[in-house]
Amino acid sequence: MIADRPPRVSLGMPVYNGEHFIEEALDALLNQTFSDFELIISDNASTDRTPQIVSEYAARDPRVHFIRNDKNLGASPNFNKVFTLSKGEYFKWASADDVCGPNFLKRCVEVLDRYPDVALAYPKTVIIDENSREVGLYDDQLDLQAGQAWQRYSQFHRRFQTLKECNAVFGLIRSSLLRQTRLIDAFSSSDVVLLSELALLGKYYEIPDAMFYRRDHASSSIRANPSLKTRTAWFDPNKPHSYFPHWRILFEFYRSIGRFGPASRVERLRCYRELWDWQRRRQKTLRRELRVFMIDQILALPAPVVNSLRRVKRLWNGLRNLYRSHRARVS
Repeated sequence: MIADRPPRVSLGMPVYNGEHFIEEALDALLNQTFSDFELIISDNASTDRTPQIVSEYAARDPRVHFIRNDKNLGASPNFNKVFTLSKGEYFKWASADDVCGPNFLKRCVEVLDRYPDVALAYPKTVIIDENSREVGLYDDQLDLQAGQAWQRYSQFHRRFQTLKECNAVFGLIRSSLLRQTRLIDAFSSSDVVLLSELALLGKYYEIPDAMFYRRDHASSSIRANPSLKTRTAWFDPNKPHSYFPHWRILFEFYRSIGRFGPASRVERLRCYRELWDWQRRRQKTLRRELRVFMIDQILALPAPVVNSLRRVKRLWNGLRNLYRSHRARVS
């Protein structure tokens, strides 16, 4: 890397208590066949040996830049921090759990250099366990090569009807386009919204070779935060609860089309049609979120009011059951 110019690629690793797998992850990144990169590691006030491990790597390799936060900012601010500090033409988020094959960066850079209309390049994914044993291939199905934004957007949403994993967010992204987005926002599934925005801004290119090894283990963020409350707090500790996660995602999808959707009215309406279908498929979930919110608000009322409402509900249920039994006898 030439000292008076920025690196071609920036790698950003947000980490919290990653001592178990971070050395394997760092070795894989620092031994890439493409070496013109910087690696920015932001530690989110880890309580294990992560800071000591990263400090040793930073002392050995000048490409490693280590930042330690005084307190846990949450996943969302930490993910965004490593990008805002980056200088490269291309950017990749790197997990302290996962492993990249030696040609990961080389092949992805070749794609982005060759095709200026590609926003994101990623290789195929292999799932590995806590002992780095291969579990199986994960078919990401996000090779979005259509020329028109609404076509890519439609393919993107239809893919998420059956598949959930967002491995492509760990691909190599064109920094100029990523900078236009909201990055990783402070709500659950914000990575899906980010990927939808990138699909509106450019193509996705899937490299047919498996070079990304996604680790599935008991302490991964998804498994460690199975409930909505803990998952929301993982993204941002200042927001420990969210009543309307699916409503929030729907709103953000609509907002993304407003910002990055096609200029053509017809093509933009086609993007909105995908959201209408998304909303229709999740009607029960959306109604359930409203119901949970209303119940919690009622239970927060003074006890006499809650007890009165409960008596009204019992009376209503009794009248409804009486009416149903009467209808049954008449019929």
